[in-house]
Amino acid sequence: MLRDLLKKIFLVDLVKGLWITLKYTPQPAFTFQYPAERRQVSPRFRGVLRLQVDPESGAQVCIVCDQCAKACPDDLLSLGGHREPGMKLKALDYFDFNLSRCSFCGLCSEVCPTKPIKALVMSEDYELGSYSRAAQVLRIDDMYDGLPITQYTR
Repeated sequence: MLRDLLKKIFLVDLVKGLWITLKYTPQPAFTFQYPAERRQVSPRFRGVLRLQVDPESGAQVCIVCDQCAKACPDDLLSLGGHREPGMKLKALDYFDFNLSRCSFCGLCSEVCPTKPIKALVMSEDYELGSYSRAAQVLRIDDMYDGLPITQYTR
């Protein structure tokens, strides 16, 4: 009781907080000049989804198994394909991804069964702002090539 009263009178909690602030004050500022310098992301960063192609042949890796759409908790993925005569696997016709509601949980890329190259990966793209809702729905061409980095001006 007396101890709490003395803490309040001498502002012990305030002094502790100020001491922590003063301890970190002499360090230089850590600032990126954003449009000119882009910050490096960590190796396990989960950015926007990307479809991959086979680096040797350039063919699509997605087998249209629909596992990613089933695993998505927000129902943001829709894909479809067709089976050509004489072919074992389906060919991807459309792949739509609604980026505006994505929580970047990574469940869709975790369940991708293609080996050794995953068809669906989380990329390192973090510049996802746009001025319209229609731009937030990524179609199949945007998923392969990536979003262009838009230079915004005042």
